[in-house]
Amino acid sequence: KHTFAINLTEGVYVCKRGSCGARGRFEELAQRFGERADILRPSSRPKKQFVLPDVDIRPLTDEIISYFDRRKISKDTLNAFGVGSDDTGNIIFPFYRDGGLVYVKYRAPRKPQGKEKKEWQEPGTRPILFGIDMCSFSQPLIITEGQVDCLSLYEAGARNVVSVPSGCSNLDWIDHCWDWLERFKTIILFGDNDDPGKMMVQEVVKRLDEARCMVVEDYPERPDGGECKDANEILFFYGKERLMQSLDSAQPVPVKGILQLADVMPYDPTTVPRIKTTIPALDETIGGLAEGGVTVFTGVPGAGKSTLTGQILLSAIEQGLSVCAYSGELTKEKFQEWINFQAAGSEYIGLKYDPVRSKHIPCLSWQIQERLMEYYRDHFYLFDNNEIFEANQSESILKVFQLAARRYGCKLFLADNLMTALSDSDEETKAQGRFANALKKFATRYHVHVILVAHPRKIKAGETLKQDDIGGSSATIRLADSAIVVEKPNLRIIKNREGGLCRLIECCYCPDSRRIYQADKGDLTRVSWNKDGVPLPEKRADSLPDYAVRLSESAQPF
Repeated sequence: KHTFAINLTEGVYVCKRGSCGARGRFEELAQRFGERADILRPSSRPKKQFVLPDVDIRPLTDEIISYFDRRKISKDTLNAFGVGSDDTGNIIFPFYRDGGLVYVKYRAPRKPQGKEKKEWQEPGTRPILFGIDMCSFSQPLIITEGQVDCLSLYEAGARNVVSVPSGCSNLDWIDHCWDWLERFKTIILFGDNDDPGKMMVQEVVKRLDEARCMVVEDYPERPDGGECKDANEILFFYGKERLMQSLDSAQPVPVKGILQLADVMPYDPTTVPRIKTTIPALDETIGGLAEGGVTVFTGVPGAGKSTLTGQILLSAIEQGLSVCAYSGELTKEKFQEWINFQAAGSEYIGLKYDPVRSKHIPCLSWQIQERLMEYYRDHFYLFDNNEIFEANQSESILKVFQLAARRYGCKLFLADNLMTALSDSDEETKAQGRFANALKKFATRYHVHVILVAHPRKIKAGETLKQDDIGGSSATIRLADSAIVVEKPNLRIIKNREGGLCRLIECCYCPDSRRIYQADKGDLTRVSWNKDGVPLPEKRADSLPDYAVRLSESAQPF
């Protein structure tokens, strides 16, 4: 469906699906599907042509033998690899493949002076691994960063050891030796103990397959301070036995996405941080709102979903936590008004005449609202719809949630609701599933809890909402740890991963304070804002019949 692109000129690919976005070179694509890299390399891109070195390799000089002797490497080891000299006395490292000379590397047998090069190679030759012809496919392969390190390991008793041709920056040897490398079940990487060496090892691991790679990380401390930087320094300072100990300490590379079950810390539900909801029966049944979890609230319009979730946010603040909310249906002013009524409580809600409605409506004095703002300042954060407005806001919501978790330490998040967070398109159902999945991953990664409000599908009058009636993707309810239906204002638990028990909780609704509470327990909401010196209203809103406590048969306004 036109979602995958290949550039035959540059030899690169990219997946254009928004959920993927994978990109890279042909060689990486080949490895991913277990193919040879040269099969997928575009034929329109000519291969680089290499020449065979025409070099006269002369016998070892006394200076070269002495140079390696100071590094604890014997003449026998040099002869085993065919190390020789050129006509000016420089060291020659010959790279053989199937008995033929393919690549040649030079090195001066002394510390370079002035502008002298430390190492160089025969131009135009194919860079392959040093020591290929001395290896057996039945044994693990050891790869070092330099020829001297390769010789050091051989001197210590290791076999099947090779080195990269030209340091850590050039990995062309992987392509040139690909078929040969693929025949080894285990590859041990013994890089230099510095940042470039570690970066090379990381890159090689990705290229050669994490599942079969092992990495040496045991570098003893030098006698003069600091860790040894490579295999030759370990041999020089501590000898053959210690070098082999470092080699034997190589550890498998942790494979991303898989772990040992035995490494998982046992789960104790009594110690997991949880947030209470002020509905005792709800906390008793689902165990509160645990970190890493997602709770879905659903119900028909006006059933009280947003009412209950706002109340739970205040409960979290009262427990010393910070919260962050996204409301797709209310302006920031209306959202604050609703929260303020819930936080104030009936005792402080008075009446004010509304000339348009021609009746008295609940109101809070400015003094009370100032105290409430002081109470939740630096603890209550709201997604700004005016600052960030897009047709599909799911990605923006996630970014804001991540920032709130990292910067402000928020522990409870509200996404109200699933429909307004997403665009109306043919892909809506899939988008809802991706959004729910992203929220679950967010909750797990940042050790927070997410409340997700989801509208139900249309059902017949009198029918009870079930899991299948929650609108959008089935992933929404599948990923949730618990799901609660708000039923004007009873609560019906329809999913409970913690204990499995599902039940109906009979509740009451207080219209002036917008609070839902358990019928047999009363209103347990406590909000400790500063009430000192705040006068009580002359006439409370709940003194009027319109704002008296309602039971389950009364419809809610929100």
